[in-house]
Amino acid sequence: MKKYFIFFILIFSCDSQKLNWFEGTLEEAFELSNNKIIMVDFYTDWCLPCKQLDSETFTNNEVIQNIKNNFIPIKINAESKYGMPLFEKFKGTGYPMIIFFDKNKNEIDRMYGYYSAKTFLKKLNNISSGNGTFTDLLTKYKLGDNSSTTIFELAKKYFSKGDYDSSIELYEKVLENKDLSYNMFHESNYAISMIKLKNDDSQTMENYIQKYPESFLLKKSIIDLLMYYKFSFLEKKETNLYEEYIDKFSDDPLFINQYCWRMTELNTNLNKALQKINLSLSMIDENDTNKAMINDTKAEIFWKLGETDKAIITINESIETDPSNEYYKNQKRKFLNSIN
Repeated sequence: MKKYFIFFILIFSCDSQKLNWFEGTLEEAFELSNNKIIMVDFYTDWCLPCKQLDSETFTNNEVIQNIKNNFIPIKINAESKYGMPLFEKFKGTGYPMIIFFDKNKNEIDRMYGYYSAKTFLKKLNNISSGNGTFTDLLTKYKLGDNSSTTIFELAKKYFSKGDYDSSIELYEKVLENKDLSYNMFHESNYAISMIKLKNDDSQTMENYIQKYPESFLLKKSIIDLLMYYKFSFLEKKETNLYEEYIDKFSDDPLFINQYCWRMTELNTNLNKALQKINLSLSMIDENDTNKAMINDTKAEIFWKLGETDKAIITINESIETDPSNEYYKNQKRKFLNSIN
């Protein structure tokens, strides 16, 4: 009996490890770094991948031990008074953003988004060994490594750092090489198109979509172009692009939902939107968390069509599916108030 009790205590003790974040400023972390790498996790309070990283990855014992041995981890709220200027200084483009620095404040590498514990461990090991990092790739390139793989990976690193001029220059070199893969070809063309889109040049992305309809990045390219049209107030181009591809992506309930919601915002094609949202719902499983959102779109279409009773019935389904969501309750209030 005593042996089992001791074994239980040992297991409990191992599982109760906790990642100890450095409780000071970034400058103070640099002062204490010695030979350890500084790991900076830029997060926000509303970022779901940030929360997932905290709850699933940063609680893993192997991850905790690896960080404890090799890194000084520091968390910075990217929307705080202290964090916002730093996030801008490092040209952050998304959350979570994790940057690794050496003791001399040189950026070794960075990564965005959620990673499982297993994948994150591989990343940490690469950072520690210097394998495949920005510094490693840049050194290889400067020493004459002009292989497509090295140039392509370095181009991606520059893109993530927000250095778009260097990134596009390297992506164009990738496309000049003869040993590039199918994926490299399309990812390079897509990246170049995205950079130009950021500079208000949509022609390159438009050409890519028309020239390579078989690309595995076609849908992603179209969604990016649609967002560009939306925020550039190019409503006619946006609507035409939706109409061109809504049937092609009729097997994707979320793309259909995006189309339908946008039609409610533009107050156009509402009858077609109602037909399409029903198609989207028919593809969604009863337990799918997206069902409440898609029903909300359907309710909005009914409301825009003047069928408020149907809108209320439909939004009630969203509320039943996700009763803690205040947005759906506000939608219902909007519908009810429009009757009076």
